[in-house]
Amino acid sequence: MGFWSALDAKNVHSSPSHEVLTKVTAPYGELFFSNGLKKGFAFEFSAGSYYRGETRYSDSLGYYWKRVTVYPVSGAIKYYPFFSQSHNLWQPYLDVGISFVSGVENLRLGEYAEPFIVVGDYINTYLTFGGFTGVGMDFVLSRFFVLGLDFKYRWVKFGKHVGGLKDYSGPEATLGLSYILKKL
Repeated sequence: MGFWSALDAKNVHSSPSHEVLTKVTAPYGELFFSNGLKKGFAFEFSAGSYYRGETRYSDSLGYYWKRVTVYPVSGAIKYYPFFSQSHNLWQPYLDVGISFVSGVENLRLGEYAEPFIVVGDYINTYLTFGGFTGVGMDFVLSRFFVLGLDFKYRWVKFGKHVGGLKDYSGPEATLGLSYILKKL
């Protein structure tokens, strides 16, 4: 679990007749599988979910909401520079990866003045590729558990606006617990 902050979130795009009333940024969650390679390298596969929250748009007739969730599916290479010191409980690493990213925009219609009372919703999905680079630290708790702290910068840019934003690039910080299936 952690946080991913889209740096451009303050610049939500809307048509001139609309006023943006609220924006919410929420946590980022991720599940991953990591496989140790040779000489301090590891391959990691992850699937995450970033719920940007709700943005409320208002015009002269009423208001509506857009909720956005971004789902990155990533492959990464991690390098542990001090891998030869396996007895060390602290293991810093560098990581770099690419992602296939799905942005899901859920429009929820709100309240409108007569005669335009509309109730309903629709969902749009947008796809793109992205990447990231970062640093982290694994702390070995026991033979089976590792506590990890990871800091990344993630690049994600869609071709169209997803919830009023094209660019979801920004820093990400996660704290997690790993279970070791097999010791190398």
